[in-house]
Amino acid sequence: MVRRLIYIEADDKSNFAATECNQFFMVKEKERRLNMKWERFLSKAGNIRSIWLLGFVLLVGHSAAFALDPMGPPTAGLRQGQLKEGIEYSYGTMDLKLDDGIWIEHLDGLFYDAGNAEPLTLKNFKTNKAYFNLGYGIIEGLDVFLRLGGTTATFGDSIWEDAEEFDSHADFTVGCGIKATFYEDDNLKLGGLFQANWAEFDGRLSAAHWAAADLVEMSITEIQVAVGPTYKLADNISIYGGPFFHFVVGDLDDEFNEVSGGGLLTSKYSWNVDESSNFGGYIGAQVDIAEDLSFNIEYQQTESADALSVGLIWRF
Repeated sequence: MVRRLIYIEADDKSNFAATECNQFFMVKEKERRLNMKWERFLSKAGNIRSIWLLGFVLLVGHSAAFALDPMGPPTAGLRQGQLKEGIEYSYGTMDLKLDDGIWIEHLDGLFYDAGNAEPLTLKNFKTNKAYFNLGYGIIEGLDVFLRLGGTTATFGDSIWEDAEEFDSHADFTVGCGIKATFYEDDNLKLGGLFQANWAEFDGRLSAAHWAAADLVEMSITEIQVAVGPTYKLADNISIYGGPFFHFVVGDLDDEFNEVSGGGLLTSKYSWNVDESSNFGGYIGAQVDIAEDLSFNIEYQQTESADALSVGLIWRF
């Protein structure tokens, strides 16, 4: 059991001709009106800038993050009674903190020994998620949605630090959420979203020099809460984003068998994934390809995680 020994205990024209005078004043009047609109926008967006700043300040001070799901605009986007359906893809890489570990051993099916396992960090945990998204506008400014999809994950050399690699099966993932618009004026909307997700990552953990692979079972429940603006830059282009909060609970089990003293020794190590204060920021863009067809792309970041997501949404 050499590879198990790590578990001991538990960021002005000033001159112009008279014939040009009228044109000059028309330009100045247009500039004055544009400046007034810009000042109105800045005044209304002051709180938004404060929220963005708060999110990125919090971003610096926290350490762990997980399998980030697509969020999309943090504001409602459907009329009352309107439906949407879409497909989404997300790729992320992050570090996972595993705590409250225990191990237990059975020899030929009978209890042999048990103890505490050291906490550790599962480094470079990479996930791929693909979703079908179905949404509905309950009332004006309030949407709900459901996600169904599949996911895979990989990581390496983190649990036993013995050049091992993990490759999960294609597993099931499901999520749901709600979006609301709190404030709307011209091209600016301010809102928030709440979403939850559950996913499994089960597979084999193996190394070239191991006699047999470990069986790893992992499940994670995530909650994401975001607030922020959606701003329409042009008729068919909007930008969105803001700070978000990420809460995660889950568990990871690693089980393996070895021959010991003529008997079969079965060992199982278990850890909890329990993070309650993860903050980050995200930014995205939505392009309306057609009247009822949109394409989204967004980037999410925390101190130890990055995620890139894309999506295609139909409204009807």
